[in-house]
Amino acid sequence: MNEPQSPRLTVSGPDAILLAWITAAVTNAITIARSFALPPRLVTRVLHHAFDTGQFLALGLASAGLVGLYVRFGRARPRTSAAVLVVLCLALGALVLPSDLATATERHASGHAAWVQPALLVLSVSLLALTVPLAVLLGRLAARPYLRWLAVAAAAALLSANPVLLQGDYAGARLFVAFAAVALFAAALAGAALPARLVPFIARLHPLRAPFLAVASLAAATSIVVAPRPTVALALQSPSGSLLPPFLGPLHEDAIADDAPVPPEMAPWFVDRKAAPPVPPSAPAVLPPNPAVFLFSIDCLRNDLLASGKYDDKLPTLASLRNQGVYFRNARSPGAQTVYSLSALFAGTYFSQQYWTPSTGDVLGLWPENDPAPRFPELLRAQGVTTVTFAGAPWLVNRYGIVRGFSEETFVRPVGNHFTLAKHLVDVALRRLTATRGEPFFLYIHFLDAHAPYDLAGPTGTELERYLGELAIVDAEIGRLLRVIEASPLSARAAFVITSDHGEAFGEHGQYRHANSLYDELLRVPLLVQGKTLAPRVVDEPVTIVDLGPTILDLFGAATPSTFMGQSLVPFLRGESPTLTRPILAETRMKRALVLRDGTKVMVDDRSRTLELYDLSSDPGETQSLADDPTRLVPPLSILRRFLATHTLRREGYVTPYRR
Repeated sequence: MNEPQSPRLTVSGPDAILLAWITAAVTNAITIARSFALPPRLVTRVLHHAFDTGQFLALGLASAGLVGLYVRFGRARPRTSAAVLVVLCLALGALVLPSDLATATERHASGHAAWVQPALLVLSVSLLALTVPLAVLLGRLAARPYLRWLAVAAAAALLSANPVLLQGDYAGARLFVAFAAVALFAAALAGAALPARLVPFIARLHPLRAPFLAVASLAAATSIVVAPRPTVALALQSPSGSLLPPFLGPLHEDAIADDAPVPPEMAPWFVDRKAAPPVPPSAPAVLPPNPAVFLFSIDCLRNDLLASGKYDDKLPTLASLRNQGVYFRNARSPGAQTVYSLSALFAGTYFSQQYWTPSTGDVLGLWPENDPAPRFPELLRAQGVTTVTFAGAPWLVNRYGIVRGFSEETFVRPVGNHFTLAKHLVDVALRRLTATRGEPFFLYIHFLDAHAPYDLAGPTGTELERYLGELAIVDAEIGRLLRVIEASPLSARAAFVITSDHGEAFGEHGQYRHANSLYDELLRVPLLVQGKTLAPRVVDEPVTIVDLGPTILDLFGAATPSTFMGQSLVPFLRGESPTLTRPILAETRMKRALVLRDGTKVMVDDRSRTLELYDLSSDPGETQSLADDPTRLVPPLSILRRFLATHTLRREGYVTPYRR
């Protein structure tokens, strides 16, 4: 007589998928809880977890529902099912992956035929999108006793590692990594027999299934439809495994009014300035006739390195210029990326005011080569000034529009895999200076040595120590150049202007390097002006390196076009203390920031629809966003929006692009 067999339950495909997404939610909740950059308010933390969990449930319920419907009504052969999955993944990849992969494919296609970059992009998108069908195949192959649990563990580990593997602006790639991990998890788990001892327990829970799904569906729908408050929306975009916030932001209607008035003293900057007359040079002149002005920008140089004085022994040249010159210690860059900030410096306009188009030159990407606005070297050249640049990158020449108007330009080709080193740029600059006589003269060099991976000064030490080592190399080379100039006849009529394109992050706000945010560790840069005729002083007035175009034109006695968004700093060089009225803005990757004189700083991310507001006078580290308070948010937000509405370039068929 046969004994009755114990009832046997297996994990269905939809249940395996839902369980995989719940696992993803749990791993991400742990990531959020362990974060060192947790929002300071308890309510923000709770809502952060609530929205994050709801969105993972939304992914799980949607995925499980689609698979359940397909299993019930599809009745397709395995090959047809695989083909459907491949087509769906390729379609989704085409929607969300190109912006993530464009920069990498552009870099690898540089120097090749024009068709190479699109071909590489299509190939890269396809390969990443196909990781999901591949994960399903691997999961099915692993669907055997013991082996399946190894696959499930590997998938869970990948879900946990996703936030670390792809930090920064890679929302589409992170989404597909999560999909692949979930596919591996579910495919391996589907069909697994549950232990017999669990069957009675699961049977008792079965009546709760419908209420659970109802509550989970409500939570999921709420997390998708309801717009979180600004601080919660910002937390959801922070470095973690949250997947949907970058795609949900544009769906939420911005209900914040922007009808606050522009302060009267700023009003002249909120009208179309094209028809206004040029701004005449100030008087009296602060440099002798036929001045020689040297502008040096140092990549990634943070202002606090000079402001603190802690690193004067490592940066003696910059420390000496700070002490002997005019030090603007409250200066900001107009961008957190070299191309944004330098194009604004030379054109006197911000990124959204310029015309960026795909280049027809050897360097692929978007460049302002067709932007018609004059660059200040063009105006100097028209005044008879000899304008010279030695470029350490191939796009820092007239051709690409970041800089333009130099009568002499030389791209100094690098040796090895790095950008051109400071030593080589200074070598050629010194040779050129021997040919300089008594003519008005302007020289520009951008030094790129202090750039990740920070290996030029040796492989040992922390990232910050290696970064400082690279800055010390630049400091020494600038010192070598200055000593030669100071020993020459140029010295009596020379002025040296030292600044940076942006700072560098070392873990502040959970970020590293630059380009991904507009926090002050990236915007605060040093600005030093030194010359024999200039009395040393420290200036606290908020300034921007967009002011450098008008300043250098003023030093040569040239007028500044009314379209320039900066104001001359020459009055400060004379010892005066004027009040500057132009707005101070910064832009990078569809993010915009405005800093007001009272220390209020508002930041808007037009891609993710997040808002931030800080009081820099009481919170210089930008740790507590005040954006949940409409009474404080509306005035600066209104000023920022009105400036952009007034000055953003409008041309038929042109939309301000997202440039990496």
